[in-house]
Amino acid sequence: MIRLFVSDLDGTLLNDQHVLSDENRKAVQLLRSKGISFMPASGRDYHGVQMAIEESYLQPKAICLNGAEFYDNDGKLLISNPLSKDSVAAVQAVIDKYELDADYYTSLGRCILYGGDDLKTHLIERIKKAAPKEMREDPLRFMERIKFFDTLIVEKTIEGILERTILKIETRFDDLELREQVLQELETIEGIITTSSSLHNLEINSIEATKGHMIEQVCETYGYKKEEVIVIGDGMNDIPMLERFPNSYAMGQAPQAVKDVAKFETDSNANDGVAKLIYKILAEM
Repeated sequence: MIRLFVSDLDGTLLNDQHVLSDENRKAVQLLRSKGISFMPASGRDYHGVQMAIEESYLQPKAICLNGAEFYDNDGKLLISNPLSKDSVAAVQAVIDKYELDADYYTSLGRCILYGGDDLKTHLIERIKKAAPKEMREDPLRFMERIKFFDTLIVEKTIEGILERTILKIETRFDDLELREQVLQELETIEGIITTSSSLHNLEINSIEATKGHMIEQVCETYGYKKEEVIVIGDGMNDIPMLERFPNSYAMGQAPQAVKDVAKFETDSNANDGVAKLIYKILAEM
């Protein structure tokens, strides 16, 4: 019997426009009406998760920042797996070496380093360097639509950032050869795991902060057995959950490396693969 359905967001529950389709929304609501708990597991922070699903009125439990945080239905933070200070310092040394822009995620919001006077222009230039197409076309409108500035924290010195408890560090690349070089250096640092949710980014978390490990923590908290859980995703940051749970599904458009880990496959996010899987599950109950 399935009691918990865990879904990645971007590329899985959301379509290629990063929007929750009507069919997926209806399917999730039907799933919950049958007594099955639904939980997004995302690389986004809690604010970003809620923005993605706000039209569904779900307010579910949520795994955020790749497993660095878990929130209950009331939006209360229950579990946190932050980066250690030593790990942050080691990652920062690589960021400094290659003069990379980075986002530092805390429980209070996304933190960036900027000491200038024209923040919006600075952010637009960052987006234009390495971001999905829909963000590059009109960066300011995109940021306003997702309420980017609501939880943005700006520090003028790196010391101000490093004094905070950091849950995830993300950096983006337009040069994929540089991305590979940076990834190789990051993989030598103990105590961290480096994943990605797109071809152009790297996301750094504590080794304890994976979607798979956090779902196991959630199962322990609420008494779910692994065979009572379905997990579904499409990205490299979904592999830790796909490989730890027997009822694991890859999206139809997922890379082969993701499909190789998952036990099963559903349709693509463009074709409401999550909804089709939910209807299949409910039909078999």
